[in-house]
Amino acid sequence: MEEAGHIVLDGASNVRDLGWVLGTRPPRAARVLRSANLDRLSQEGRRRFGELGIAVVIDLRGKAEAADAPELEGTTRVHLPIEPTVVAELVAQRAAGGLSVASAMRVMERTYREYVVDHMAVFAALLHHVLSASHQSVLFHCAAGKDRTGVAAALVLTAVGARPATIMQDYLLSNRFFHPAPRADDVVPSEIRQAITKVQPSYLESAFAAMTEGWGGADGYLENALGIGPRERAALRVAIA
Repeated sequence: MEEAGHIVLDGASNVRDLGWVLGTRPPRAARVLRSANLDRLSQEGRRRFGELGIAVVIDLRGKAEAADAPELEGTTRVHLPIEPTVVAELVAQRAAGGLSVASAMRVMERTYREYVVDHMAVFAALLHHVLSASHQSVLFHCAAGKDRTGVAAALVLTAVGARPATIMQDYLLSNRFFHPAPRADDVVPSEIRQAITKVQPSYLESAFAAMTEGWGGADGYLENALGIGPRERAALRVAIA
């Protein structure tokens, strides 16, 4: 395991063990992990994945995105879809002549707010799957492991008492560890693609702002929207440590 919980997994990127946030270090096995998609794991990647002992894989991608999800021996796959909307919005803006880096960033900020408001059931289910896995390892991912997964990871880390600055630090690590595959058919200009491929503090801040506006803050969102109260938060801390 490398710096900040980073795990090298050939064929996948942005793979991290969230235990680093609590100062947990090897030799204990990774318990709660986040990553980009696992569709292109090499033979070596699959071997290493098997060594991690992951029992549950939670896929946050939309139905079409997840159509080629691999069967990974020894794991239970849970599909909790959040359908992607960003590219379609950007294409519509481009057609209307209003697309810019600033407008793309506003789309990302709005999308993060929508994750929080429109997908409470998904995040509640994810957190309860982590709880029900007990001491088995759980990995959750989306396509890039940075947006849908980024919000999910922020909620997990908030629930276990991580400091806001540390949660943001983990979130921004996607800019180091996510390696997008080359694309020859981009439907948006390269500068726009860059704006949506990199994470920005304002994106995650928008998610937390939505929690504050609707539930008085992240603690209220966890308890009243997701059903994660003090007892569940204590159990999550044990699960991740």
